[in-house]
Amino acid sequence: MILSFLNRNSGAIQALAAMLTVILAAGALIGVKLQIDAADRIQRTQSARDIYREFLNLSVANPKFSQPDHCAISTSGDLGAYESYVGYLLYSAEQLLDVDADWHDVLRADLSVHAAAICELEDGEMRSHTQAVEALIKEVRDASCQQVKRCG
Repeated sequence: MILSFLNRNSGAIQALAAMLTVILAAGALIGVKLQIDAADRIQRTQSARDIYREFLNLSVANPKFSQPDHCAISTSGDLGAYESYVGYLLYSAEQLLDVDADWHDVLRADLSVHAAAICELEDGEMRSHTQAVEALIKEVRDASCQQVKRCG
């Protein structure tokens, strides 16, 4: 009885098996894509944290940059190194905000310490960053540039 059922419906069973194979293959492809995306997200998050950890190491190694006297640095031989330090902070901000917007307040606090340098940025330099970092720079500038002590 089962054998006769299978013989009568073999075409339908084969079509059903083919459709099931296609559905399973599509499901597997979607699963692989989701796994690759999750691994990429984890890697980018870890990379961003590593970059910020390195920024913190630079801050500990260079306390004159982490709590700067902008006027003293501007007239010393350390200006180039300090500008690179602030650039690295902005790069760290790009990486962190790209993976998690919750870093915004931490980064705003970090940048606020460097308001004098941020206020000196040219508009072209601002536009070389991601939109999230441009918005962060604008926020710091709007809050701080009126109060920044001018050197000289």
